[in-house]
Amino acid sequence: MSINVIKSGFLSLVEDYGRFGLAQYGLSQSGVADEHAYCWANHLLDNDFNDAVLEITFGGCELTVLSDISIVVTGADLGFKINDKIQPLWQVINVSSGDNLTWSVAKSGVRAYLAVKGGFQTTEFFNSRSSNLREQIGAKLIDGDLLSYDSTSSEMTHHAMPSHFFPNYEQDLILRLLPTYQFDQFEQHQKDVFFNQDYTISSAYDRTGCRLEGQSIKDSQSKMISEGISYGSVEITTEGFPIILLKDSPTIGGYPKIGTVFSLDLAKLAQRQIGNKVSFELMDIETAQQKRRDFNVFFGIQ
Repeated sequence: MSINVIKSGFLSLVEDYGRFGLAQYGLSQSGVADEHAYCWANHLLDNDFNDAVLEITFGGCELTVLSDISIVVTGADLGFKINDKIQPLWQVINVSSGDNLTWSVAKSGVRAYLAVKGGFQTTEFFNSRSSNLREQIGAKLIDGDLLSYDSTSSEMTHHAMPSHFFPNYEQDLILRLLPTYQFDQFEQHQKDVFFNQDYTISSAYDRTGCRLEGQSIKDSQSKMISEGISYGSVEITTEGFPIILLKDSPTIGGYPKIGTVFSLDLAKLAQRQIGNKVSFELMDIETAQQKRRDFNVFFGIQ
């Protein structure tokens, strides 16, 4: 059973929850950019939390279903249609062999997620189906590809995400920051600049990282000896601008780090477009751990 890729779009990648425990070998975490949308897609289909989905960036994608399957589309509103009829997001839809699925252009957000019952069955690399183009692991979809899945279940009954969970991708975004061990190396006047302004998302923004534009942090520390870095780290460049490291970032870096963005806020950042406003506020570790724990329990993340 499979789906035929008619048009691959701007950037369409197979991703799962990510690739863990391999940073010591230089392999990044990878995985879906928007964890919230991804987890809801699998949850509504009663899939495993780690089942692979298709991440569609900015649209332009067209697929043909070659066998009956239950699907869910979440995340950005990219004008999703079935057989030229607009379809709802965040709910189970039963599609039939021959149905044509299309995503046109971004109306709200950046990335849409297509999940199928049982998940996509692509090749695993280093214990994950996630693609990372920077590390040449996996590849983006091209026209003519076949996406396989293995589902013997009958049509699913209607499941939909409660409306109060619907995200608003148009709002200005406040990112909660956990201070790291280098936080105190920044002077108070530098912290004031960092926390008391609205940054703008620049065009230097992809799955590796997001560079922000705004008032520069003066007298920023020069480059340091490279050391291990993690998903969500906020580096301050020698020019005084923040770079937020995302799922496909390298595992080492040589800029000082003022903190790490709370993981669930990074999912929100993944749906903000170039030009959107971003600001920061501090978050304590106990609150972050509790919110992370609640999220993991709800979605069965192990």
